[in-house]
Amino acid sequence: MEHTFPIGQIANYFDIAPSTLRYWEEVGVVTPQKNSKNGYREYSVSDLMIISDVLFYQSLGIPLKQIRDMHRMELASHEGICAQQMKTLHQQRLALKRRISKLQYHMAALDTIRHLQEHPYEITTLDLDCIVPFELVEIEKLKQYIENPRLYSRVQHSDHLDEEHRGLSITQAQKAREGYTHTLWENQGGRYATFLMREEIAPGFPNDLPLHLAVVQAEHTTGAIISRFLTCALENGKSCDFYQTYIEIL
Repeated sequence: MEHTFPIGQIANYFDIAPSTLRYWEEVGVVTPQKNSKNGYREYSVSDLMIISDVLFYQSLGIPLKQIRDMHRMELASHEGICAQQMKTLHQQRLALKRRISKLQYHMAALDTIRHLQEHPYEITTLDLDCIVPFELVEIEKLKQYIENPRLYSRVQHSDHLDEEHRGLSITQAQKAREGYTHTLWENQGGRYATFLMREEIAPGFPNDLPLHLAVVQAEHTTGAIISRFLTCALENGKSCDFYQTYIEIL
């Protein structure tokens, strides 16, 4: 008499839930016999092989509906399914690579916040080429922001803090390729004092830029002000946007 296994033992063997095995039975993936006396499911050695194959194909990411029918398919259909799954996995790999890259951008922004908290008013250069105007209704630019929010920048001048312009930082190659004729700011070299600016998400959007500007102007003559968005977070009970701000030293 062929050895059989109860559902609990099968579940333990393969580390899968009994409910999963019952669902597989419901959709016709595996069909264990029922004990004529107590109605309990009894899995045969052949069922173990079927379950093993199902788990193998699932590990490839093939949907259960296709797995159920694979033993009734011609080899050409198997090849088609595998080729399609390979294409899907390559697409997922590209999407994952893109997601990792975006996460690295964000983690770099968080690292920048920590550095600026510990080292305010460092004198540095600016690693941007130029900044072009950006309105939130410009969908293509908004898509660039979604890819990397740190591209969002604000341009001001030390003498006119009330005149603020939204912008998106781009490379000179992008500028030439996309035909921009107007820029808010272009990198001419020079030195900048950099620090962490906080802007409260509240009516009027108060920020601490004037305080930082006063500190820098105590020692330097200043020009342009560039603020690059880093992230939004809660600090001291208030929701704030955090910017890496650069003040030009003349």
